[in-house]
Parts: sequence; C-alpha cells; structure tokens
Amino acid sequence: MTQTVMGMGRRIAAYRKSEGMTAQDLAEDAGMSRSVIANIENGRRDDITVSELLAISRALRVPPVAILFDVNRPMAPVPAPGNEGDISFRPRAIDIVDWVAGLDGPSQWSHERLVMEEELARNGPATTSMGMVLEASYGDSGWSAIRLLMAGRQLRTATEDHAELVRDFALDVKTGEFGWEPALDEHLSIMREVQDLTRRESVTALEDFLTRVSEHNPGQLQRAQDAVHELRSSAQDLKTARGLLVSLGGDPSAHAHPTDEVGLPAFGYEEVLTMWTRMRSEYLKDQIEGGIDRSKYRTYDQIRRAIKSGKLKRKDG
Repeated sequence: MTQTVMGMGRRIAAYRKSEGMTAQDLAEDAGMSRSVIANIENGRRDDITVSELLAISRALRVPPVAILFDVNRPMAPVPAPGNEGDISFRPRAIDIVDWVAGLDGPSQWSHERLVMEEELARNGPATTSMGMVLEASYGDSGWSAIRLLMAGRQLRTATEDHAELVRDFALDVKTGEFGWEPALDEHLSIMREVQDLTRRESVTALEDFLTRVSEHNPGQLQRAQDAVHELRSSAQDLKTARGLLVSLGGDPSAHAHPTDEVGLPAFGYEEVLTMWTRMRSEYLKDQIEGGIDRSKYRTYDQIRRAIKSGKLKRKDG
C-alpha cells in the first residue's frame, strides 16, 4: 500500500460522497465492480490503470488530475515521480498538474528559466554542491509534444469559435434578420458554401446573398457585410490553425483512428451546444404546452437510479 494510492483513494471517496453517490453507484457508473472501488478507496490496491482512472473521473465528473493530485493544496510539494528516495527538488502540486496536462510551455516561463533549460538539455544534468541533480524538463520529443498540444488547443478554439459563428449566421439568414428571408433551396446553397469556406476559393453564394440583402433592405447591407467578413476571417483562422498543426507533424482530422478505443464522447463542444440548445427548446415547448415529464430530460443513469430508489415510477406500457 503506497501513500500515493492511499491519497488517491481518499480523494475518490471524498468526491464520491460530495456527489451524493454510494460506492455501488460509482461502480455501476464507471463499469467496475464494487470490490474494485472499495479496494482503491481503502488503499488495498497498489495501482490503478489509466482506463480505470478515466472511467472513475467521468463517473464523478472530476478531472483526472484532481484525483491524481491534491488540488486542495496546490502549493504543497509532492514527491517527484520515480525519485521519492532521491535528493531532488519537490515540485508543487500545481506544477505537477501542469506537467501532466502538458501546460508547462515556454510562454509561461521566464527568460532565465528558458536559458537554464536549454543549457541543461545541451550539456546534460548538473549536480549542485547540495547534491541536487538538475536536468532539463523536456527533450526533443517532449518539446515536440508540447508544441503539438499547444497547436491542438488553438485548433480546438478556432473550430468551436467558427462553428458558433456558422450556427448564428445560419439562424439569422433563415429568419430574415438581414432584411431578406431566403427560400429553402437558397438557404441551403448559402449554408453549403459557408461550411466549405476553409476549403474553397469561390464565394459566389455569399456574394449573391449580399446582393439580395442590398436589393431587399439596403439598410441592413453593412450588417450583412460585417457578418460575412467575420465568417471569412474566422474560416481563415481555422485554416491557419490546421496548417500549424500539420506543419508540426500533427493530423487535424476529426476522425478517430480505427484502432483507437472510444471511452469518452467524441463530440466537440460546438456539437454538444447544438444538442443542448435543441433539448432546451423541446423542454420549453413541453413546459408551455403543459403536462411536462421532467424525467425524460434526465440522463439514463439518473433515471435508472431514480427508478431503483423509488423516486421515479415506470409508466405502464
């Protein structure tokens, strides 16, 4: 039984209790046995797999690093991985969290630290008069991974920002917010082109859209032009972010590799927001019409647990 696992087990138990879950609830939601959860929480298990960590984190709705490390004491030192018995610097919890998340990039460093890292990487570890061994945080592979992570975050932000603009523009065009309400085929033509802005040079449909706005409501033309300009600028940002990732050897495609294990939802926030918006609209519609069944807006696990506890009754038929 290690101190690290004991601390991790206690954190899992604390998060579980704060979520109002029993150990059996956590086991079912994480797809694990009750005994495995009990052994982890009590420290009888001397290890935990990555898949178990992700499953438990998802069930508790807690980031994995908050289970691995004590985020309640971000400035407290933690043992350096693999060097518990050596004389070495003791990184703070917040530092090790950033290291695990790949956030310890050069933009967060001082010039002096960057020079030190470069010298240590070039000349090898150095031993101080106190017996402490100083070595570089990352090698060539590490820096490559850091750059890919930074580019990936930029691509994610650009993708989500562009998707939001496209969604808002589609709604405004469809509802005639620019002073011209297109027919269905016209609207579809415009939106097909908007979806392809990052790959196509031709923008004839958008030019036609601006012409129609000018003809039907000249007072809205500037607003329409601003919207189109914002879309094109956003598409260019997205194209640039994809190009940066490719230049670093990354793959910007959104499709999982055939051999990848899909353990978490493969949805971007822009898709989740769209689904949430639709669900909220359906909820409000049911609420206005009366006779709303709130249970249908719960998650499957919540419904199952509510039925099991007797708080929710199954409908006959």
